[in-house]
Amino acid sequence: MDIKKRLLPAVLIVVVTLVCVLLSRFTRVAFFLALAIVAAWEVQNVLFQAEMPVSKCLPIAYIALHTLLCWAGVPTVWMITLLALAVFGAMLWSVLMPRRGARFAMDNVFVLVWPFAFFAIIIHAAASDIWLMVLTLGVLGTWACDCMALVGGKYLGKHKMAPVVSPHKTWEGAVVGGASAAVAGALIAWILGWQFGMCVCTAFVASCFGQVGDLTASLFKRMAGVKDYGHLMPEHGGIMDKMDSMLFAIPAAYFIIALYLHMLGHA
Repeated sequence: MDIKKRLLPAVLIVVVTLVCVLLSRFTRVAFFLALAIVAAWEVQNVLFQAEMPVSKCLPIAYIALHTLLCWAGVPTVWMITLLALAVFGAMLWSVLMPRRGARFAMDNVFVLVWPFAFFAIIIHAAASDIWLMVLTLGVLGTWACDCMALVGGKYLGKHKMAPVVSPHKTWEGAVVGGASAAVAGALIAWILGWQFGMCVCTAFVASCFGQVGDLTASLFKRMAGVKDYGHLMPEHGGIMDKMDSMLFAIPAAYFIIALYLHMLGHA
């Protein structure tokens, strides 16, 4: 592997992400919407190779409408209603096109839930007032977990976590990764002055969800017989290859922080 070919795109990814996320609410929401749209194309291609063709317009229409509702500050209940309507649309489409069969309906519903319902939560979090906490703890906690899980697995790993899906992941590495995420949460709390318990808990839980997200993405790549979801970024694969852990980690962080602040407000 050419280190320069891998390092330069990685630096570019980090710089573009930071600029888009920190510049404004508009660029932040638009950035995650763009990721979702590219991911739609990647997932559809992978599922097509697995002989699971899905609608190309339904997921994009759903995520675009969801983004408009988030930008308008519509209450969360309408976001849930939109997902229900999207699922209804997928089922209705299949009923009106019986030649497609029940498999077509189930595949479309599946894609709406994973990954697009998770992208919808991330966009909702990015448009919220707690976006900085959510993204900082969710992303940095998961990165710390991923890095240290590799180290823990290499030197301590003995028990395979999911040998069929990802042969190199071990329970020992997962434990080391989760503990490292908790430490990262503690450091974030100390540096930024945020509530200690919330930061540690959020980073730890987000990292655990992130590990499941990584395995989930690997499961479907293995099912389709592909190495990467796409080739948008040299040596890094596609958007889904970079967002696999974050799709689970960021929504988990958003839920925990929102729940903590809700409980704090009713204390």
